[in-house]
This record gives sequence, structure tokens and C-alpha cells, in this order.
Amino acid sequence: MRTALLTLALGAAACGSGGSGGPADAEVINCATETRDDTFVVGLEKAGDAGMLDFKLISADPAPPARNDNTWVIQVNAMSSGVVGAPVDGASLSITPFMPDHQHGAGKSVLVTPEASPGQYKLAPINMWMPGLWETTIDAQSASGNDTVVFRFCIPS
Repeated sequence: MRTALLTLALGAAACGSGGSGGPADAEVINCATETRDDTFVVGLEKAGDAGMLDFKLISADPAPPARNDNTWVIQVNAMSSGVVGAPVDGASLSITPFMPDHQHGAGKSVLVTPEASPGQYKLAPINMWMPGLWETTIDAQSASGNDTVVFRFCIPS
């Protein structure tokens, strides 16, 4: 436990310095110049890498995603030959927020809760605790197939 806390503290300290040696908050992130992110819209839909599942961002709180804890509801549907099919209930989802430029995660586990609507899942907290590009990877295993998708959002300073 002590080693894990030390590792987390050292990782946060390493992230905490921008090029000027000041705290991360002093580093200005201009998301308008970020080209690797997705354009946030409610209803953003992406096919999984394997083409087995389709993932749709039904809601985000806050919207657009912002610093600290975020809550998303996603819709997972089966896919066949690029055509979106029926909602997928009973999927096992693993959610991994990651900041590629700093090589660290969020430090909090994301809980997945099935919603009342077929194929919908609540993801919370998605903790994007500092400004910059965040990649949130969703790995899904289901009877309709296994697939992975990545949502990329820039969190402004």
C-alpha cells in the first residue's frame, strides 16, 4: 500500500510540472488547437475497433466533459457488416481513462451500472482531473462479441 501511494504521489509530482517547472494548473491548455480529440456532441457514436459493437454517448455530466468527476451514459449495440443492430444487455465493461501526453491514468476506478433502458450503461466517476487530452477506453465483452472503443476529449485549463 505504501509503495502504491508513493508511486501515485511521484506520478502526480512528475505531471505537476509544465515546461516552466510550475504546477499543472499554470500550464495553459488550448483545446482549440488539439487535433487528436473527438468533437463532443451528445449522441457521439463510434464503432468498436473489431466492428462487433457500436458505442454511443447518450449523455455526459458535465457536458462537455470537464475536470474532475464526470458521469457518462453509453448505449452499446451489436453490429454486423457495419450495420448497427440490437442493444446489448449483460455486457461486461472495463473503463480506462488515460492521459497519453503524461502517461498516467485517473487514479479512480470507474463503476459500470446497467441502466433501465436496454443496452445502456452508466459510467462513473470518470475522473479527468487535470487539463489536457484524455483517452477513455471502453473494453466490452458480450454475447454479441468483444470490442474496444476510445473516446478522446480535451479538458481545458
